[in-house]
Amino acid sequence: MLDSLLRLQYSAADPVAATAAACAVLGSAAVSARHGALLWEQVSLVDDGVSISLIRSRGDAVHLAIPVATELVVVQVDAGEVTLSSGDHRLVLGEHDLGLIPLGAEADLVWSSAQLQLFSVPAAPLARLLGVPRTAVQLHAPRIDPVGPELGEYLRRTGRLLSSEAFGSPAVYERDLVRAATVELFTAVVVETFGITNRSEDASDRDAGVIRRAIAEMRAHLTEPVTVPEVAASAGVSVRGLQMAFARQLRISPLLHLRQLRLEAARSALVDEATAGTTIAEIARRFGYANSGRFSTHYRNEYGEAPSSTLHRIRSGAEQAARVDATRESAVVAGDPRYDGDPGGRSGREATAATGSDGTA
Repeated sequence: MLDSLLRLQYSAADPVAATAAACAVLGSAAVSARHGALLWEQVSLVDDGVSISLIRSRGDAVHLAIPVATELVVVQVDAGEVTLSSGDHRLVLGEHDLGLIPLGAEADLVWSSAQLQLFSVPAAPLARLLGVPRTAVQLHAPRIDPVGPELGEYLRRTGRLLSSEAFGSPAVYERDLVRAATVELFTAVVVETFGITNRSEDASDRDAGVIRRAIAEMRAHLTEPVTVPEVAASAGVSVRGLQMAFARQLRISPLLHLRQLRLEAARSALVDEATAGTTIAEIARRFGYANSGRFSTHYRNEYGEAPSSTLHRIRSGAEQAARVDATRESAVVAGDPRYDGDPGGRSGREATAATGSDGTA
């Protein structure tokens, strides 16, 4: 393992030694057991972005107390049962369950025999992700259990990717770009899994301005590449803040709203340019789709018809109108009284006879 990834290994048979092991990664912690004796084995991988600790322990009511969490801590139980208490929340975590210890919170973990992993995320990667200065991170964690099972499972898989692949292989870990991206991915999944926000972006009273600026930025780049982080920056919030504003007000994600705007513009272009010989591939490329098949799928899902059907319908209507105009023109030239310009369908002679020679009725 590379020197830049610190590997710490502990084995303890009493609360004092176990406390020292826990403090090495948690900063502030205390381990105790009802009758004193316990078994504590801990392996910790310490990185600037995320620290991972694998703990195997058993004893009579082993208690890990954290008076103030100096980092955001995700608890994953691999075996046994662990009771997690933090603030007004209390969870009983079984095998594969996840729990959260918020940054700055007090927490207690209690078990008799368990294997668990602790993922500790410091303020710096959270600040980068949330788009706020490091000193301004004031997290709001409304829950200590996952928002849903799908995100929970994705977090477990991302944790395995981080511990086994990114931190587990020197050849991978030494690649700064890969390591940093994996840490950022894990941090993002943690934020989404537990619905974490920065307190400054919880208020909904500025949503209207955020959404207005975001949509203006989207409309300005309908035919150009633009990312959600760029839209968030233009709106003056973090990506998470942008997502929350769109969810509260529009019940949709920023990315899906951008797709809708592009599809609306593409549909207008199809209608306006149908008779000018435009192709679906041209329209797809214009509005950011390198793959016209994917464009067709999104278009059909949004409008209930394929873009080819839209083109066919507009062109058929135009052809039919052209035939009617041609028929009308031929009839006028041939003297058909039905097409002499009188809206009532009467000939000019009939109109003259009806009104009299002096033009009066």
